[in-house]
Amino acid sequence: MKAFGSSLARKARDAWCGRLPLWLTYWVLGVFGNMSFVAVLAFVYLAGGAGMAGVLWVVYALSLLWFVFIFGAIWRAAAVYAGRRLWPVLARLGVLVGVLRMAAEGLWLSTLS
Repeated sequence: MKAFGSSLARKARDAWCGRLPLWLTYWVLGVFGNMSFVAVLAFVYLAGGAGMAGVLWVVYALSLLWFVFIFGAIWRAAAVYAGRRLWPVLARLGVLVGVLRMAAEGLWLSTLS
């Protein structure tokens, strides 16, 4: 189990430093990771409504931590991408759209409290 933990920490460090491929960082870690949090937020809200505001804020806070991590990872992976210049530009634009989405989620949650 220790090897798994050190391997996971190494992969997280590689992602943060931009050493993972852009496609993996953007699509798997970024899109899938963020949409997983959106799915949890939707599930909690549909299951309990505004009465679950505290749980929703906890999930949002965790997703915000993930977003900050993945924002940095995508930005750095885009900086070292050696392929067609369009892809890192689109990846960075996607991150900026994600900032707006996170802000919108926070505003929406503030209406529940």
